[in-house]
Amino acid sequence: MEVYLTEEERLEALKRWWKANANSIVWGVALGIAVIVGWGAWKRSQEEKALLGGTLYQQLLDAVANKQTEAAVQLGERISQQFPGSAYDTYGKLFLVRLKVEAGDLAGAKTQLQQLIATTKDEKILQIARLRLAEIQLGLGETEEALRLAESLTGSTPESAALREELKGDVYLAMNRPEEARAAYLKARRDGQPSPLLELKLTDLGTPATR
Repeated sequence: MEVYLTEEERLEALKRWWKANANSIVWGVALGIAVIVGWGAWKRSQEEKALLGGTLYQQLLDAVANKQTEAAVQLGERISQQFPGSAYDTYGKLFLVRLKVEAGDLAGAKTQLQQLIATTKDEKILQIARLRLAEIQLGLGETEEALRLAESLTGSTPESAALREELKGDVYLAMNRPEEARAAYLKARRDGQPSPLLELKLTDLGTPATR
């Protein structure tokens, strides 16, 4: 370590140090400013993006509520392009599925569900989408595909197991396999909540209703 005996020596040493390190100091300050400014810009960008996503999603809900199919589809596609995999995209697709089913466009509903299944990372949403896809496949007469999908469904609650078994019963019935349909319906009755529709299905198959 150098020892400076006079004020002049200290001043001269400071000048030499500054000359040697000025560029590093300037760049360090500039980098710090850039980080702060960049963070602020990124934060504003994210806030603006979230606001836009929420606005588009609300417009989609309004279009679905008013049965404006073409407008809803366009909004859904825009959300998918700008916010892929987001909650807006996920729930937007589910609303579009409902709209297409109500319009009788089962093929379009199937496409939306397949896209959702391919992009969502939410396990609960995935199970719902797979269940709905199997129902759509059944409606399209794709019974083998619907049965394979129904059998692959998982669920951690009795209610989800009941939905799976009732769907399997519907598919078996469409395949003219009444005994397997009855067995699946009975499992659904055991696992799920009381359901008048399920009881009607069992009655049609010759099984007494529960009391």
